[in-house]
Amino acid sequence: MHGAVQGDPDNYISLLSAAQIETLRHVFEHKNSKEIARLMNVSPHTVDERVRRSLRKLNVSNRIEAATILARNGVFGQVTPYQPLTYQLDDLGDGPPPADAGPGRSRLWRIFDIGTPFPTASQPANRHGLMERIIWPILIALATILAFSALYSILVGLGRVLT
Repeated sequence: MHGAVQGDPDNYISLLSAAQIETLRHVFEHKNSKEIARLMNVSPHTVDERVRRSLRKLNVSNRIEAATILARNGVFGQVTPYQPLTYQLDDLGDGPPPADAGPGRSRLWRIFDIGTPFPTASQPANRHGLMERIIWPILIALATILAFSALYSILVGLGRVLT
């Protein structure tokens, strides 16, 4: 362990925040900053800042070395994730279908359940994947076209009635 913090491994936990440990756990699992950011519901900049601060605290030169130190000393097994398990439930498989989904509708419901494009009380952060980020602008464009088409039709109809 070239240049690493010396002493009792329990000191590593006291030096690092739970968020930094969780970030380094994902680094140890060979995830890049963008993947970690998506899993932890933060920005890639936040992930990189957590890693930089961890490197300073552990006095190491790279993220792999920092993650390896924690893994060798069993730190990842001693701590719990710093956030609620909501960001991990997506990785565990299909959850229960929504309450209004009847038999045979649960799969169809999941296909069309793309969430809202804005924050809500139950979804305060944007966790959309690539498909949702493509679908939402298309849906918004189609709704705008339909709204303007309806408005135009109403105005043309009114024009005919009034003349």
